[in-house]
Amino acid sequence: MPRPSRWSEILVAAGEEFRERGYETATLESIGARVGILKGSIYNYVASKEELLLAVVEQPAKQLLAELDRLNQDTGSSAAVRLRELIRTQVRIFSECYPAAFVYLQHIGRMGGERFDEFRAMDARYMGAVEELVAEGARSGEFSLAGDARTTARAIVGMLDWMQHWFTPRGAKADRELADQLFAMALGGLAAGGGMHALARDLA
Repeated sequence: MPRPSRWSEILVAAGEEFRERGYETATLESIGARVGILKGSIYNYVASKEELLLAVVEQPAKQLLAELDRLNQDTGSSAAVRLRELIRTQVRIFSECYPAAFVYLQHIGRMGGERFDEFRAMDARYMGAVEELVAEGARSGEFSLAGDARTTARAIVGMLDWMQHWFTPRGAKADRELADQLFAMALGGLAAGGGMHALARDLA
């Protein structure tokens, strides 16, 4: 009778190890110890620590892009509604893929190689979609931007990415409330940003 797969446990353990110790310090031995298996057993699933890192971050990256595609097809909703859903989605994925999603944020931008280029392309696609959503809201009059759409989109994504330093999952209801608080802060700046920028300029 074949042994049951330990792959899901290895992924969880690797995510925790990369999150707590960093990619450079983490070892396959320490990851195996978290699962209760030897380093050699991990090689039944992956050929290297780098391949294991890729496996850890793949799920949150692809899940976020799938949700982004769904929102892009929702042409009947306003830009503000879609931005709210995007922020809710981001927080939900942070929770469901914890800590793998934060391992992605910590390490992918610094890694080299063709496989990691694929993830950076996903990042660029995501950022471009957020930028277009912000620009659409500005064109429709929903948003009053303090700067250009590119800068504004990066500020919003930066706010969400900074969650890697303080967020821990608290349950679906609490996480959704948190997402809506973040959306309210973003929307407050988007709705009044142009006026605030003009006021700051006048005070200078």
